[in-house]
Amino acid sequence: MQSILRWSLAHSGGDGQDERGEGPSRIDPAKLDPGVIDMILGKPDAELMKEDLAVAVDQGRSEEERVQALDHFEMLVEQIDNANDLGKLKMWEPLQSLLTSETSTPAIQAQVLWVIGTALQNNPAAQDDYMQHHPLPTLLHFLTPSPSSTLQTRSKAIYALSGLLKHNSPAVTALGESGWTKLRDALQDPEITVRRKTMFLLSTLLTPNETSSASTTTAANIHGPNSLPNPTEEPPVSHATTQPIHANSHAAQLANPSRSSTSPLTIQAFTAHGILDAVISSLVSPMPYGEDGDEISPDVDFEEKAVRLLYTYIVICKVHLPNDQKKTIRAWISVNLDKAGSERQLADDLCLDVEELNVLVGSLNV
Repeated sequence: MQSILRWSLAHSGGDGQDERGEGPSRIDPAKLDPGVIDMILGKPDAELMKEDLAVAVDQGRSEEERVQALDHFEMLVEQIDNANDLGKLKMWEPLQSLLTSETSTPAIQAQVLWVIGTALQNNPAAQDDYMQHHPLPTLLHFLTPSPSSTLQTRSKAIYALSGLLKHNSPAVTALGESGWTKLRDALQDPEITVRRKTMFLLSTLLTPNETSSASTTTAANIHGPNSLPNPTEEPPVSHATTQPIHANSHAAQLANPSRSSTSPLTIQAFTAHGILDAVISSLVSPMPYGEDGDEISPDVDFEEKAVRLLYTYIVICKVHLPNDQKKTIRAWISVNLDKAGSERQLADDLCLDVEELNVLVGSLNV
């Protein structure tokens, strides 16, 4: 650092001595090379974001250059302040345009979806800014398998949708029939990774959020999983009704704590749009998957997520199932119990404890 500073002084016309050579001279800041200052202090994140986005939208750059720029951009928007600057710097529109541009390759689109998903995580302010650009039809379009789609684009589309929909009931309401249908169909995606991510998203939207204030209080600048409150700690008391609400990332949630509750809307959609039927079918009669579509063995990870969703729906949310659905799930559990050899082993296989398994089975009595 000292050598850089000395170099800067030397190249700015100063030698570090006053005119008598007896002490440090005052350096005119206007004479310092801005490039040297950037080397010493680093460029502001806003400038780095502008530079990365300029490369990303430059059709004259190679795919590799554009993807690398977006990769660095994604790292910057992990910081919640930088994510909120996307709206202030009017960056949401060019990002959204990259998703629909004919010059954007699947690799570029997947990277943009990654940026979007990261910026939206646990950030109601960014969610609201992004929703102004009506992004749902575009994001949902990526879920449809086609010759031009890839595992990465569909997987990252689920990631972006997760960032937008979690704890955001207005966005869940905006899904509408077409959106729920897309998510339902994604449970039969040719790629098992997409199915897993979709099942996990549906389960997250379904899970009741009794203490919505707990999701609104985070002091960390990083807004990913590590910034969420520790579930072992008592949820902080919300003062939304007794204290002024200042402009910040969670002001919308403080003003309307019910905004974070997506469970009632998801329960309605499960019935209205056949989501539960699709969940049960994907569990008991899974479609083949794999590179050649010839993998027919059950996917353990997917089964765990599906059973956890069913447990949440039936036991936690206390939704009554028709007898035919109960019989189908119970028969699947019975077959897998025979394979496992014991309740404890089956519970371990499904990432439940024995009590949870027994409660689930008991709830399936006709």
